[in-house]
Amino acid sequence: MKIGVDIGGTSIKAGLIRNGDIIEKITVNTGNTKKNIIENILFVIEFLNNPQVKFIGVGVPGPTDYEKGIIGKTLNLLQLKGVNLKTIIKKKFRKKVVMQNDASCFVLGEALRLGKKNVVGLTLGTGIGGGIVIDGKLYVGNGNAGGLGHCTIKYDGHKDYFNQGALESYVSAKSIKRYYGKWPEDLKSKKAWNEIGEKIGAGIANMIYTFHPDVIVLGGSISKAFSKFKTRMNKEIKARAVRKVPVVAGNINSGIIG
Repeated sequence: MKIGVDIGGTSIKAGLIRNGDIIEKITVNTGNTKKNIIENILFVIEFLNNPQVKFIGVGVPGPTDYEKGIIGKTLNLLQLKGVNLKTIIKKKFRKKVVMQNDASCFVLGEALRLGKKNVVGLTLGTGIGGGIVIDGKLYVGNGNAGGLGHCTIKYDGHKDYFNQGALESYVSAKSIKRYYGKWPEDLKSKKAWNEIGEKIGAGIANMIYTFHPDVIVLGGSISKAFSKFKTRMNKEIKARAVRKVPVVAGNINSGIIG
């Protein structure tokens, strides 16, 4: 058995996995302080832990030193900057701990679920994460490849945390709140969702030209509104990309499994 932990800016999801399937799951709020967030991470692991668990996989937002386990200057977990989360978990549970980018874990989980070898994906949530699977293997480059949410779609656009005019500057939950005055779950305007779909489509067109994968997957809380932005997104992709690649909404559990 294994435990998979998916740490996001809003919630922490964890599952007990046997033979690739989640047999028990828990979700809690991420928390607001360094102490509270660490306590919540340890709590979900403790809740699922048993003597049969061989190792713990942890997905966290980047940039992070995943090999050492040290959290970097990541927008969604600023409270944990410099914290060696891997060491904390290993000392508490005395098990092997593997850490990777949360969005990369989601895309790897989707590649397994869909049975595809070349998959690119976005997690549309508090921020915008990304992941790349090439020939069935997760591609991380020198450690933090896959930051697709920080790719530029408007070079002279809004200056966000990491980049100017990045996709995350327009279609993350925080950006949607800034532009439309409402969080995605409360946003009803068809015009607003068309504008959001247009920007997501422009970003995906770039990914099609760069990777030409088998499929592009969308996860995160905003992907729950897939039906609201899908039509405009696909129209934008068709107008920009000469190659056809299917874009689908992913499974909520893929980040845990990945």
